[in-house]
Amino acid sequence: MQKPLLDAVAAKVREIGDGGYGRVYRKNGKEYRSHLHQIVGELLDSLEIEYKTRVPIFPGARTMADFAIGKKLILVEREPTREEMAKAKRAGKSCIIVSRSAIRSDLFDDGLRVVQMGAGPQDGRLQTIFLDDPSFNFDYAHILPKTEKCSVMHGHTSSALVEIVGSPRDGMVVDFNDAKPIIRQAISALDHKLFINKRYVTGEDKTHVHLKFETVHGSFELKVPKKTTVLLQGEATVENLAQELLRRISPRMPENVEAVGVYVYEGLNKGTHLLAQVHTREAESRRTP
Repeated sequence: MQKPLLDAVAAKVREIGDGGYGRVYRKNGKEYRSHLHQIVGELLDSLEIEYKTRVPIFPGARTMADFAIGKKLILVEREPTREEMAKAKRAGKSCIIVSRSAIRSDLFDDGLRVVQMGAGPQDGRLQTIFLDDPSFNFDYAHILPKTEKCSVMHGHTSSALVEIVGSPRDGMVVDFNDAKPIIRQAISALDHKLFINKRYVTGEDKTHVHLKFETVHGSFELKVPKKTTVLLQGEATVENLAQELLRRISPRMPENVEAVGVYVYEGLNKGTHLLAQVHTREAESRRTP
């Protein structure tokens, strides 16, 4: 009697060890291995994309893709080895890895990572580098018509610090010597310029822009050279200045870069920090520089 009982217990232990009692997510009559599997499955269903599940990543492979859309394979929270990837590639298939990373770029980063294997880094890790250099200093003038003190044209000597978030390639997110010229060029284009809200433009010719706006001190009318003026989408605050700098840097970052952040100081001891994902690189590059 004792041996059959032990055998039965051993079988249950093996079942538990093999995941027999693992958590299962069920919704709309379907079962998913994890909440992330459920998200991917529901997304594909909502887009009415036909897919298969539990498909070998290449003929005879033990590693299964969680979802397969033709030659595109989706693996959730795991990834194939380099050897398996090479065999999958020879079979004409490509793998997309969906996972959550414990490394977050900031508080707003939920850790969700989507990496296409073979098209970028292999581990999906995110790292951050920062660049702070004396050549990132610049001077500018601006007007904020709605404020008491800053509604009169005045200037600041400012500096910028840039952080770049991405998946390392060959141990680097980006080569410092490649990133610095991009940042210097963007800052040089803003140096010794007048920043003003484009809504105040009343006219322009080949060389000048005509501005008119009301302030707490009265009406201002200005005629300023185009080459020394930067028109912003909003008021000429340090926050919008950071957005303008970010817009000029982001499109020139390599494809492994996922986000770019800028710290812009307005004078000393005050400034702003802006971090944005580089998902609109193509759209941003089409905007007027």
